[in-house]
Amino acid sequence: MNMLELLLYGQAGASILMFGGWLVALKINNTSYVDVLWAYGVGILAFCYLYLSRDQTDPDRLLLLQCLVLLWSIRLGTYLFRRCLGKPEDSRYAYLRQSLGKRAKSGFFFFFQIQAFWVVLFASPFLVLVGNPNALNFLDFTGLTIWFIGFIGLNIADRQLARFKKSPKRTRAEVCDVGLWKYSRHPNYFFEWVLWIGYLPLGWAAPEGTWLVALPFILYLFLTKITGIPFVEARKLEVSGKAYATYVERTSAFFPWPPENRDSSS
Repeated sequence: MNMLELLLYGQAGASILMFGGWLVALKINNTSYVDVLWAYGVGILAFCYLYLSRDQTDPDRLLLLQCLVLLWSIRLGTYLFRRCLGKPEDSRYAYLRQSLGKRAKSGFFFFFQIQAFWVVLFASPFLVLVGNPNALNFLDFTGLTIWFIGFIGLNIADRQLARFKKSPKRTRAEVCDVGLWKYSRHPNYFFEWVLWIGYLPLGWAAPEGTWLVALPFILYLFLTKITGIPFVEARKLEVSGKAYATYVERTSAFFPWPPENRDSSS
């Protein structure tokens, strides 16, 4: 199969997956698990793309790419699943449900199908990566180093946030501004972005490798403008009010940076 056929079959499979997820969401009245389906869906589809295109690349490179995408997908999908399990609907989706009103069922159907498109979009770079025929070299190890910096960073950020949320005396109005969260309001998103940048050196020598340059820009837009920061911060401002507004004023939204010192007496 050529690349277009793989993309079309991938879209069909992702759409079926998300249709099933939508039906389950209707039954349990909770759409939070769409994030879990997205994380696992990207990993499964990317692994399939790599396997179906395995003759294009070096066996060691194939194994490395398969391990990286499965490690990413299993970690993120399982983390999100544990976060959803036994919990009420995520505030982002509860807000969306409220906004849609009587159109919630049809609205969420289209929302799930948009997520299916995102599954294909973020699995498609692996069709480029697998086209690199070269044996592993210094450029690849550079990309691997960047990938693991991102992977370790986002794990640290997630653990710090989880530890903050488990604090027995914490109220919902309090803001996590410790550790990496002191320097970025969304360090988990930032290090996720770093992780995906690591794929550029891994696929640069592929025939279509230059297309990977678009990946950081697409992911940055995805995280900061579409489905990440805007939804999270809108809900957090409602819950934490002035405390979060102050946090926004002094802390970088995405890229880690020393917080601004604002002297209230000045």
